[in-house]
Amino acid sequence: MTVRLRVQAILVVASLVTGVTGTAGMLTFRKGQDFDLVASANPGVTGSTDTDRTAMFERARGKRVQADAVASSSATCDGCAGTAAAVQVIYVNKAKKGTADNLANAWSSCSNCRSTSVSVQVVVVRPGATLAVQNRAFAVNAACSGCTASAVAIQFVVVTSKHQMFSSKGRQQLEALANELQGQLSTRSKANRLATTKDKSELTGIDALVRKELKPLSVKPQFAVKTG
Repeated sequence: MTVRLRVQAILVVASLVTGVTGTAGMLTFRKGQDFDLVASANPGVTGSTDTDRTAMFERARGKRVQADAVASSSATCDGCAGTAAAVQVIYVNKAKKGTADNLANAWSSCSNCRSTSVSVQVVVVRPGATLAVQNRAFAVNAACSGCTASAVAIQFVVVTSKHQMFSSKGRQQLEALANELQGQLSTRSKANRLATTKDKSELTGIDALVRKELKPLSVKPQFAVKTG
């Protein structure tokens, strides 16, 4: 087995053992134009938990870019909990056109269970680029008692004239803020989660970090928060 394959095998085993996947603050380079990231948590046994936290930091080198980020969680067993958090950052080099879609989805159908999803997407482009974007959150409780569902989708389209990127520390902070928000939504009462929906004060830390790290010419933030 080559060194590269051996390292990949170790990473796969580690993700299976911990139940948490992702690149943990690493920046990679790819010539492709399609960038997909999915965090999915779906516990299947009564009283169990399932957590998926994953991140992507990539520089796109294609002439066109399509970025899709999804955090999806479900709870369909009594007393179980599913939590998913996705962080996607794409730096666009040459592309003048592209699409970006960010989705957080949470579903609960059981007794005394909860599902929570947080998806954060940051797309960094040069002046003159045209990007079609969508940012959506869905949270549904169906045929259940004592259950909760929370979904938060946060998207930034950042325009910068320089090769500005998140620092290594900034990447770690962005992941930490997303995971912290996901944790807070998982443990809060429905009243407190509704308060978060109204003022979005819990989300300003991510906005401030994006502006501090990337020093944008302009930034377009979008927030979607749903609770059930």
